[in-house]
Amino acid sequence: MPQEPASDARQELENLAIRKRRVYLGALALAVLIMLLSWLFRDPDDYFLGHIYPVFAILTSILLVLVWRAPVPLRWLEIAMVTTLGALVLGRLAWHHHVAGPIDQQLLVLAGGHYWAVGALIVGVFVMLDRRYGVLAGSILLLASAVITVTGVLPDLRADRASGEALMYLLRVHVFLALLLVLVSAVAGLRDQLQRALVRAEVLDHWASTDVLTDLANRRAMDQFLRQQMATARRRGQPLSVILVDLDHFKRINDTHGHNVGDQVIQETARRLERNVRESDLVARWGGEEFLIALPGEALPAATRTAERCRSTLSATPIAGVEVTATFGVAELKPDDGLDELLRRADRRMYRGKATGRNRVIAQQTPDDANQCFP
Repeated sequence: MPQEPASDARQELENLAIRKRRVYLGALALAVLIMLLSWLFRDPDDYFLGHIYPVFAILTSILLVLVWRAPVPLRWLEIAMVTTLGALVLGRLAWHHHVAGPIDQQLLVLAGGHYWAVGALIVGVFVMLDRRYGVLAGSILLLASAVITVTGVLPDLRADRASGEALMYLLRVHVFLALLLVLVSAVAGLRDQLQRALVRAEVLDHWASTDVLTDLANRRAMDQFLRQQMATARRRGQPLSVILVDLDHFKRINDTHGHNVGDQVIQETARRLERNVRESDLVARWGGEEFLIALPGEALPAATRTAERCRSTLSATPIAGVEVTATFGVAELKPDDGLDELLRRADRRMYRGKATGRNRVIAQQTPDDANQCFP
């Protein structure tokens, strides 16, 4: 049975959150491992690795547990991860520029790890955050990296300890980071546009195939469903049945109680019919007060029992204070049937039920069934 696009979208968002948590668990576990290995094999004089890395390893481990146990919304955890990892990467970058020694001595370490870490984090923020906040966070990272680099290089320039080659390399690194930010931002923008287009297409398809009043499939959707199921039934040699349902004296309900009550009757009828069929079946609003049920894999006897169950459920309790009954016509697909022939046979049986007293299920074949024509 069809679902609303809102529920489909919620389910897809939940699935996406589950996948993101799995990725974050792996990334955080790897980050903790790298920090521990860096701490174990550190230079004894490296204060940052000796004293600051353990703190960040603990913070990252806490984030790992929070992502795993999911006690808080994922969005807040993503912001915490960006903040923690950003502080670690920029802090280590500042250590090398301001504490570790002249820039020419630190260039290999900076190029081999820390600027690449800034670039990886710029990409990561677009994974963890949407495009707008990704641009903001990426720009802050790039600006902070540039400020740390400039303030770290200035003392070396004054002391004439910075080579032109090192300065050009640092400039190229930041040009590359800026280009990376622009490129990832553009890709994220295209991703968001594609997601919006897919959502719009899903919504349009939903409303094109759904009855507004009942949220059941409409005639167009049922027609398409039946043609697909007919092809499947013939290919696999399986039965297929349909049930045509028409509310009894519905015009009298509208005339006596008003169209608002009539709408409530239509809506509750749809709900009761859906509750009495299988997940694989499809209930559609076929006309004003007519409904059609498609039952793939059910032969005529089983379909007749389903129709009787629906009939008794519908008449068991009033709807909006009104006694409601319906007449059911049941037909099974024959080898030489087209869709029109199948529906016409169900229609004739339903009208035979109308003519013989209403509030009943008609599924039997009569000798002149093909020639009967009810108004």
